Amino acid sequence: MNLTLVPISGKAKIKEINHPFLRTKLLEMGVALGNEVTVTMRAPFGGPIAFRCGNSNISIRLEDAHHILVN
Repeated sequence: MNLTLVPISGKAKIKEINHPFLRTKLLEMGVALGNEVTVTMRAPFGGPIAFRCGNSNISIRLEDAHHILVN
């Protein structure tokens, strides 16, 4: 399952980030494999997804959220 399928307020653990550039950028922001994330907002019409990881709020494009596999 990828991050786009997690409902708002839903929690999931990051299992894999299968895009090398995105993996690097998220690691720089403190998002790593095994971290628990909580989806906080979802913009309408295919807009960005916001999630909380630790003390950080992060917003990414929907296309990028497809590359984050969670369980």
